[in-house]
Amino acid sequence: MSQYEVTTLKKGLQIIELLKEQNGLSLTEITKRLELSKTTAFRMLATLEEMGYVQKFQNRFEINHKMFCEHFERRIALDWVSLTTPYKVAKEVGESLYIGKMDGTNLVMVQVLQAPFTVPAREEIGNRSLVHQSALGKIILANLPSKTQTDILRNLNFAKATDQTFNDAHLFVHHLNVIHKQGFAFDDEERIVGIRCVAVPLFLEGKVIASIAIAAPAERITKSKRTRLIRKLIEGSEKIAREIESLR
Repeated sequence: MSQYEVTTLKKGLQIIELLKEQNGLSLTEITKRLELSKTTAFRMLATLEEMGYVQKFQNRFEINHKMFCEHFERRIALDWVSLTTPYKVAKEVGESLYIGKMDGTNLVMVQVLQAPFTVPAREEIGNRSLVHQSALGKIILANLPSKTQTDILRNLNFAKATDQTFNDAHLFVHHLNVIHKQGFAFDDEERIVGIRCVAVPLFLEGKVIASIAIAAPAERITKSKRTRLIRKLIEGSEKIAREIESLR
């Protein structure tokens, strides 16, 4: 053992590393795998949960992505900024383009392009909102595995951003089913008064990893324009996915 080793800290990090590799473990499973007493493991998990690094669903503990927030989020955002395809999509659509990713019950902006679509709006990158408040969040939620979606909704605070925001959990589940079937999400002034947003999922290897959307004053996103915008966004999403795949 190194003279600088802090045993308690090491055990806590071992719990985090174990949970990162699993979809969720019970207290008993954690104690067996790490050869910890139940008392020690419980105290550590309680502390990690209080700090936001671990979350508990029923009797299972899972990793919380808080450890990847803030600074790491900025690094990820820079990776998204380096992609060239979003700029082309934004110019083709002619409206502000947004790319968002899920983090727990939050939607995090990882790329924002506004006219003239030549540089990212860095002041908005990293901004957060609750997933139910925007088309970007709703389209990701609608395409997540059923269990993952249920776990997120169970922990979601259905706070209203505007009078239009969904705050009924039961109705919201039905809303997500409709979104999944139609392949796009629409935000009718649900996050910002006067702004409408249309979003589509961004898939990689069959899994939703993010969403892309356009947002504009409500009068510019009419029903007659929506079909064309959705088609352009779907095409753009596929192109962005291909660029990401080519960089792996």
